[in-house]
Amino acid sequence: MKNIIDYIETARNEFERHPFFTQFLSDTDLPGEKRLSWAPSTIPFIMAYADLNTYVFRKEKPGGVADPIQAMLNAHTYEEDFHWQWLLRDLDKVNADMKMPLSDATRVLWGAGFEHSRRLSLELTATATQLESYGLFALMEAIEAVSIVLFRSCQGITMQNGEECEFFGTKHYIAESSHAINGPGFADLDLPALNDDEREKAEVVVDRVFRLFNDWVDSLLQYARNVDEHSVSYEQMIIQSKRMGPAEPVSYFVWEGHEMISKGKQHDKYDEHQEQEDQSEGVQAIPG
Repeated sequence: MKNIIDYIETARNEFERHPFFTQFLSDTDLPGEKRLSWAPSTIPFIMAYADLNTYVFRKEKPGGVADPIQAMLNAHTYEEDFHWQWLLRDLDKVNADMKMPLSDATRVLWGAGFEHSRRLSLELTATATQLESYGLFALMEAIEAVSIVLFRSCQGITMQNGEECEFFGTKHYIAESSHAINGPGFADLDLPALNDDEREKAEVVVDRVFRLFNDWVDSLLQYARNVDEHSVSYEQMIIQSKRMGPAEPVSYFVWEGHEMISKGKQHDKYDEHQEQEDQSEGVQAIPG
C-alpha cells in the first residue's frame, strides 16, 4: 500500500499546480466573496459525497469486518459524516443563500450551472461500485488528497465582515489534515501489501480520480469567473430550465418487412408558451 500512497502524493503535487489554486484562490486582490463564488456550485457533489461515504464506501457486518482495509474505510466514513453541515452555513457567508420555492431550487441544483458537480458525483459512484477494498482505498484517499489541496488553498480567505468560512476554510482543513495519508498516525497502520496486478489497478483508479477532479476545478474556475451576483445567476438558471422542453430521440427503430430501420433526428424543442410566460411574469431569486 505504501506504493499507492506515494503514487497519490505525486498526483496531488501535480494537481495543486492548477491555476484555480495558484492564480485564482491565491489572488488576495480579489474579495473573499469572489474567491469563493464557486462554492454553491459544489453542493451536488458535497451532498453526494456524504451519501457515497454512507452507502458505498461503508460496508459493515455484524461483529465487524475481517478485511483491515475495509475496517479502516468504515472508520473514515464516520469522520466525514457531518462536514456537509459546514457547507450549508457557508452559503450565507458568501451571499449565496437565497429564498425560493423548492421547485426553483431544484431547477438551480439540477441545472446546467451545477452540472459539473453532478457529473463528478456520478462518475465517482460508477467507479466505486466496481472496486474491491484496496481499490476503494485508492479512490477514497485520492479524493482526500484533493480535499487537502482545496481546503488548504481556502485557508485565511475572509469575507468583507472579517469572517472565515467553515467548510471552505481553516476549520475543515484542520479536520482533513488529522487523517491525511501522509499524517503521523497513518504510517503505524498495518495494511496488507498489494501484488503487482492490484497495484496497477489501484493506480488506474488514482489516475481517474485526479482526471475527474482536474476537470471539476476547470469548471469551478469558469463558474467563479462568470458569476457576479448569485441571485442573478440563480434567476438565469431558473428561466433557462423553464424554457427547456423535451428533446426528440437521436434515433428510433421500426420494422419494415423483415428489416429494422433506424429513423429519427435529434433537435431541441422549446416551449414557446413558457417563454412568453417567463417574460411577462419574470422569475426572481430573493436573497435570504
